[in-house]
Parts: sequence; C-alpha cells; structure tokens
Amino acid sequence: MCESREEANGEKKWIQKMERVEDAIVEETPLPIVPDQEDEVKKVVQKPRLVLKFIWMEKNIGLGLDQVIPGHGSVPLSPYFFWPRKDAWEELKTTLESKPWISQKKMIILLNQATDIINLWQQSGGNLTS
Repeated sequence: MCESREEANGEKKWIQKMERVEDAIVEETPLPIVPDQEDEVKKVVQKPRLVLKFIWMEKNIGLGLDQVIPGHGSVPLSPYFFWPRKDAWEELKTTLESKPWISQKKMIILLNQATDIINLWQQSGGNLTS
C-alpha cells in the first residue's frame, strides 16, 4: 500500500487540525479549583459571653447578669440586684458562685467591673451628667 503524497499531506493536515482542536479544548476547559488551607474561609465561632447590665437611677443602681449568645440574643442569668437597698455586689457574687461553668477569673473580672460602676454611681450621686 503506497500512499500518494497528497494523501500523506492530507492526513498530516488532518492530524494538525485535530491537535489544534485538542489544544483549544484544553485551553477552554478550566482546571478544577482546589482550595489551599490558607485560602479556605475560616468561620470564627464566637463564644457566648457574660455581660453585666446596669439600671442607673437617682437613688439606686441595679446590677444584672446576662449571657449573650452571638446570633441568638441574650439570656438573663440573674434578676437585677439594687444597691444600696441590698448588697447588690454580694448578691451578684452569690449568683456567680452558683454557676459552676463560670471560671474564677471571669467571676473576679465581673465583680471588679461591678465595683467600678457602683463606685462611679456613688461618686456621681446618681447623676449621669456629673
């Protein structure tokens, strides 16, 4: 079987066309994107936090404890304790101690914050503008 020169050239051109088509297909087909660990979006999970709430009045100050759950709102963990009617600081301390999941460190921080606010209220005489 002897091929003519025309047939050989025709086959060669056909092969070259097929190679260009394959090249075009490879160029148009995007490679799958495999995210690196660095590129992945990391969701920051916020932990629930404890928040002191205050009701600032002329003759009393109320202290309450809430747990704020991100995305869900806040949950009261105590009623408001009013100073000087009662020892609000001591009542807050008792409430914190009754919650075993609250660390000693966090309890001290919250009680120190409550002390600072009560002192500020006393110095101002209940007046917010002082």
